[in-house]
Amino acid sequence: MTEKELRKLNRHDLLELLVEQSREASRLNTELKEKEEELAEALEGSGRLKEKLNEKDALVEKLKSRLDEKDAEMAGEAASAGEQLERLKEKLNEKDALVEKLKSRLDEKDVRLREETASREEQLKRLKEKLDAKDILIEKLREQSDRRDEKIEKLEAETERLRSDRWKEMKASGLPPELLERLKTLL
Repeated sequence: MTEKELRKLNRHDLLELLVEQSREASRLNTELKEKEEELAEALEGSGRLKEKLNEKDALVEKLKSRLDEKDAEMAGEAASAGEQLERLKEKLNEKDALVEKLKSRLDEKDVRLREETASREEQLKRLKEKLDAKDILIEKLREQSDRRDEKIEKLEAETERLRSDRWKEMKASGLPPELLERLKTLL
């Protein structure tokens, strides 16, 4: 409202206007106090948040330094592991070369063994053939021996029979007993 309008108002209206303004001022004052309290709470919360933020910053710094230490440690371990890996690769290559060398020696021995086996099998085959021929010969000789043994038995039986017949003839011929005894020892 302007000043002219204010002069035209009567007392009652002015009082009402003043009461209204004091109510408005009171309400604004209350609202201001509430806002101040909110601001104080916000500042207090902000302070707590700032403390927590400072704590977190300190923790982040601490963790960052630990992380840097771990990075350095891992870099050292990686270098060590790399060196160890290279040594293991070298050893593996040496072992591979040794395996190849042994494999080639084994292959050579396999070839020689096959050749020797073939030679021995041929030798064994020839020996078996000779043995079979000897077995046949032994069987023939055994048959001959059996036939000779039969002939000898027959001849011995015949000789015995002839002696017996001759003895009887000599006894019957009347030869003296002394001569017969001597002949008996000879026969």
